[in-house]
Amino acid sequence: MQGYKKAVKILNDKEDKILANYLHTEPNPRWKIALLTVLFMGLRRGELAGLEWKDIDYENKTMTIARSVQDIIGFGLITKEPKTENSKRTITMPDKLIDYLKEYEEWWLNQKKYLGNRLGDTDRLFCTENGTDICPELFRVWLQKILARANLQKVTLHSVRHTNITLQLIAGVDMKTVSARAGHSKASTTSDFYSHFIKNSDIHASEILNKIFE
Repeated sequence: MQGYKKAVKILNDKEDKILANYLHTEPNPRWKIALLTVLFMGLRRGELAGLEWKDIDYENKTMTIARSVQDIIGFGLITKEPKTENSKRTITMPDKLIDYLKEYEEWWLNQKKYLGNRLGDTDRLFCTENGTDICPELFRVWLQKILARANLQKVTLHSVRHTNITLQLIAGVDMKTVSARAGHSKASTTSDFYSHFIKNSDIHASEILNKIFE
């Protein structure tokens, strides 16, 4: 568990709002939806690259993470099952993200019609203009360009995932739910990784109890 003790770099309260507001006006549909999906859902980049339209259930407001795209040296891009058994998950989407996805799907269908047979029968939300898998590393490139445009500090795509998880913990979402949404192997993984945020919540809880019994 040593790796989980490393400090987590995230966007602060002000920065995450700036990023979300900037993405609302971002003209590139793919950049916009890819980064909003990580910010709202906390997906890993491989999970994002493997996301397909059949995984999106508007009626039940859910997204299913069923596969991950990995760039393996010597093999190239391969599609495999998510990182762990718990990484295969179905989680509820915020209404705002659903609105963004419906807007993106309309653009995606028009794009597919425009490109014709070049896209083939792909169902991936993000792919090349030839319908092949997109390299997960490309999301990092998109993020850095967005951060520069929004005048925000440089962070990794994993930092945006960390931000999503941390925001839930700060808001008081229970550990089991946060862990399940993140696709961690077990809740203890989440608690070890985010122990410093949990400590802050513990202090806050103590302060609230103190006020109650004053």
